[in-house]
Amino acid sequence: MNKIKISIVFGFLLLLFACGAQNNKPIDGKGEKIDSKTFQAKIDSTINHTVIDVRTAEEFSTSHIREAININIQSSEFDNKVALLDKSSTLFVYCYSGGRSKTASNALRSLGFEVYELDGGLLKWQSTGLPLEVSSKKPMTGYTMDTYKTAINAHKLTLVDFYAPWCGPCKMMSPHIESLRSKYGPNLSIVKVDTDKSIEVSQYFKISAIPLIKIYNNGKEVYSKMGYHTEEAIELALKPYL
Repeated sequence: MNKIKISIVFGFLLLLFACGAQNNKPIDGKGEKIDSKTFQAKIDSTINHTVIDVRTAEEFSTSHIREAININIQSSEFDNKVALLDKSSTLFVYCYSGGRSKTASNALRSLGFEVYELDGGLLKWQSTGLPLEVSSKKPMTGYTMDTYKTAINAHKLTLVDFYAPWCGPCKMMSPHIESLRSKYGPNLSIVKVDTDKSIEVSQYFKISAIPLIKIYNNGKEVYSKMGYHTEEAIELALKPYL
């Protein structure tokens, strides 16, 4: 009896593994999720194609992949704009980190399009050093590497918060950062880097996920960790240098 149970469990695990291995490619075979370099190469080698940025117009106006058009997945006009697309065109879809592009890609595949989705979105694209177009109508207001280096060297102890305005965990972490700012005052400098706007810095550090916290002591990096931090966790990382 035990052998039968073990066989059933083993078979179930094999089935789960097989399902997981097939998740990157749609069942209907109309495209797949691909990494940044493959995404770029496939755009270059596909004659009839359309590159679609499904972020907001505000995000798109800061920077985007060359030749991309903007169709906001969260807009009420999404369906109407998609209806105007050439059905014979291969679509290349992306957002900033991958969440919205997944929703858009599934919707477009259900309409019969061949869709290739950028795995990890522009965060992964930037981390591999691939180029972005910057709108001449909207100047970038983020950090360059020069201004970033100036900021981290301006004070003895500096906490850098890499974030994006749309990032849920970043928003949850923001009150913790402000609390520490109030608590330690002039003893702690806090630099907030919007990764949407600070493209040069994001590419330099190959940032592929946010939030990201870095701590500098006398200009030297002493702490770097991605993911949500509680206030206690940030303070624990700071304490050796306060």
